[in-house]
Amino acid sequence: MTKMPKIYRDVPSWDGMRTAAIGTGSFADAQSGALFLAEACDELREEGFEALVGPMDGSTWGTYRLQVWSDGSPGFFMEPAGAAHDLATYESAGFEVAELHVSASAQPGSRGYEDAVPGVSVKSWDGKDPQALLSNAYALVMDGFRTTPFFTPVPEPLFLEKYSPLLAQADPRFILKATDDNGATIGLTLAFPDPMRIGAIVLKTYVGSLPGAGRAMADRVHTLAGEHGFKEVVHALMRSGIASEAQSRKFSGTVFRRYALMGRRL
Repeated sequence: MTKMPKIYRDVPSWDGMRTAAIGTGSFADAQSGALFLAEACDELREEGFEALVGPMDGSTWGTYRLQVWSDGSPGFFMEPAGAAHDLATYESAGFEVAELHVSASAQPGSRGYEDAVPGVSVKSWDGKDPQALLSNAYALVMDGFRTTPFFTPVPEPLFLEKYSPLLAQADPRFILKATDDNGATIGLTLAFPDPMRIGAIVLKTYVGSLPGAGRAMADRVHTLAGEHGFKEVVHALMRSGIASEAQSRKFSGTVFRRYALMGRRL
């Protein structure tokens, strides 16, 4: 069953241009999808828009990206999915890659980074007071990702609404907090055992306000994965060219999926 995508007109700018977005959805085939996209381009150009990106449900808080390459291995929870013809659909309508993202797989076990930052302590969440944990996470995420393309600040209640269900299903051992000598929270990590890619720990989100804190937390995730019998750590949905992708290579991450946000100048 096809569900034609929604068009979003209030989205973050792409390269300073007035930008709209094609949301996630499905096309019966590449031909009909390309026709829909071409008509959307014409309509938005007449409205004064300068660029169109997709698939993206409004911002990076919504579902976005399509798969452009896979090694055929199983998917993981919250991974973008779609039809095999999605890429051809966008390319047929004159879209090119606006952003590339990757997911990689690494072996469990420490690489020796957990104690690399003096004064930083990394511990698992005790499972208590999830709202306090998410409030700390909110402040770190809003600051840590503020310069990321297409990132849009959201009110704290919306952030809590999005992450509370995930936290309710999480394994506290893999929710990590990094603190400094004064006990202040300087980093948080969300990782979880994956229900789809059996035997994997998915390292979904980590953010730190002190250089090296993220790497220390990632190292602890890999250590815990090995201690609890998991066979791999998935480095999920990293934007190409930024620190998380470089860090994945430090853990010998092997890319198994590539994704793209597609864009077209109007």
